Amino acid sequence: MEYRLDPRAEDSSINRLPQVFINKTSEAIVIRTLNDTTCKGMMEMYMAYEPRNSFQGLPPMGDAACRSWVNHMIGNGINLVALSFSNGVVGHAALFPIDDKACELLAVVSPKFQNTGIGTRLTRYISQMAYEIGFDKIHLDVEARNARARHVYKKCGFEYLSERDSRELEMTLDLEQYHEAVHAEVDVIMNTDVISIREDAPCAAAVKLFLDKRVASLPVIDDENKLIGIISEMDLMIPSHLQADVHHVLTRDVLSVHQHCTIASVVRLFQSMRVRCIPVLDDDSRLVGIVGRKDVLAYYQERFIDGDDKP
Repeated sequence: MEYRLDPRAEDSSINRLPQVFINKTSEAIVIRTLNDTTCKGMMEMYMAYEPRNSFQGLPPMGDAACRSWVNHMIGNGINLVALSFSNGVVGHAALFPIDDKACELLAVVSPKFQNTGIGTRLTRYISQMAYEIGFDKIHLDVEARNARARHVYKKCGFEYLSERDSRELEMTLDLEQYHEAVHAEVDVIMNTDVISIREDAPCAAAVKLFLDKRVASLPVIDDENKLIGIISEMDLMIPSHLQADVHHVLTRDVLSVHQHCTIASVVRLFQSMRVRCIPVLDDDSRLVGIVGRKDVLAYYQERFIDGDDKP
């Protein structure tokens, strides 16, 4: 059957930029939205699943019932798949809308690939997609005896709604409480005391800053404090560069954000671009700050752990 991505997911970060990570067995895994090509692989994963009927009665035992169930998910779910280069589809996660603000979650990993980190990544990315779509809550049911799945969901922020001694546990992730925080602008959390270097400075000066300030990269600015590039420790690993000026070795294609960019957008950049810090610019492209992963974590700690917004 032809697969059509839910329009609400078209602008999601995971649809625009599939994610690649190395699992615990050192294999590259791609997580992306489902498409016509991977529908067949998703069906094959469930048809080959052993043993059938192993979690909450799923996948269905009979082949016809299993195919019908998978086709229902393809037609009604908002789906992500995890792809192994050698084995095709090895994981699947889906959102099933309950209404405009709530959805149900299903996450499944092929038995041979369980306990390798794929389930955690799928759960985190599908939760991110749910947030970007605009859902406030994600619900799921998990068997009480499935300790591994419960651990993954707890690690990803889900909380129990039902009694722990029941056979099947209901869990939920409250996305609404995070909306206000992640829609705050980056100038709330950025560091304005930026360690930078001028483009006409010698690379020897950059080396001293790297050693004295213990930073891994330096924004490079011109006379008007405008960002023109970045220089990293790796740029100075070539001995001949040490005798040059910064503008000869800097990287001019620099990832940056505007000071009114949201924290949610910055987090997506950290996830997709694999960077540790990002320069922050004003309307005139002047460097006004820098934001790093630890700045985001410190903000979260203040809002959700130490502050009044603690969930």
